[in-house]
Amino acid sequence: MEKMKALAVIVALVFCSACAAQKAAGPGCKPMVDVQKYKQKAENLLVLLDSSETMSGMIGDKAELCIAKDAVRRMGQCIPADVQVTSGLRTFGHGFYLFSIFQTDLIYGMAAHSQDGLNAALCKISSATGNTPMVKAINAAAADLQGAQGRTALVIVTDGSPTDGDAAAAVANLKKAMGDNLCVYAIQIGDDLDKKMFLDKVVKAGGNGFVANAAQLADCAAMTDFVEKVLFTKCMYDQDLDEVCDEADTCPNTPRGAEITASGCIPAILFDYNKAIIKKCAAKKLDELAKVLNAAGNMGINIELKGYTDVTGTERYNVALGSKRAQAVKDYLIKRGVRSSRLAVRGYGEAPPVDTNDTTAGRANNRRVEFSCE
Repeated sequence: MEKMKALAVIVALVFCSACAAQKAAGPGCKPMVDVQKYKQKAENLLVLLDSSETMSGMIGDKAELCIAKDAVRRMGQCIPADVQVTSGLRTFGHGFYLFSIFQTDLIYGMAAHSQDGLNAALCKISSATGNTPMVKAINAAAADLQGAQGRTALVIVTDGSPTDGDAAAAVANLKKAMGDNLCVYAIQIGDDLDKKMFLDKVVKAGGNGFVANAAQLADCAAMTDFVEKVLFTKCMYDQDLDEVCDEADTCPNTPRGAEITASGCIPAILFDYNKAIIKKCAAKKLDELAKVLNAAGNMGINIELKGYTDVTGTERYNVALGSKRAQAVKDYLIKRGVRSSRLAVRGYGEAPPVDTNDTTAGRANNRRVEFSCE
């Protein structure tokens, strides 16, 4: 009789091609996280995606599994390319009751985050079938994260219908093993209140995470906000208020309003080979810098102008040439109203380089004047 019941179970197959869905949805999201305003709080991202039979339901004209896959895809798209994140994707469900009871598979990662790699993995998930072994997936995550360096964000994407035990207890065990290196989040598919309360309990067991709803993450701006909260934290300290965290700011005391690089520094002024003449493109930047330095709030800031060269020429010659370049910048700023007493000049020659001296482009980047604010 039990065999007959098992054979009588008809599992709804929800064919949901990630590749086709991506084409229908257009080009997708572009990373919009302003990494200058944040510091990274998670170096690893592991997504547990529910691909079980309970995800075969429809919300409007779209299957829950398709909604879940779209959310994961957007999440990956919103991770900035210049941020080092190790990512992975594990499914739970994904098969027939009869042949794949308690199935969970790591189908991507853990590896350096690749949107192409994540998309390829999502393309493999074409149906919502099987039971919902969320606990088994959480337990398997411990092995996935073994040897992971830094902190981990674990994101569970599900409608919240586990069939294999106490998911909150499983998360609590994982949290006990990983401590402060783990924070758990959930993206709920659907709006069932009881399932939301269940996911709240699961997330609470994993630290200071939260539950978001997929419907509220359907646009790129909302998903960007989610990624910011999961992977980053706003600066605790930004002494010079340049919106670059002090931990990442290699140039403290930058004047307010100045153009800065991702590391919080005023961009260097570049020079032609064996020249100490301000170029037109550099003149425009110095004009703007002079305005900033002459602003009321910046009058107390002094700057050391550091002149550098490439490796062509002798050390003595290059130190002198670096000094001439720094002096050229000083003279230009003085003509724009900056007091001479605020500007110090020093020639450093060829060391240290900021780029290779083995290529033409690299040597061009080394022929520069840098700004050190005090």
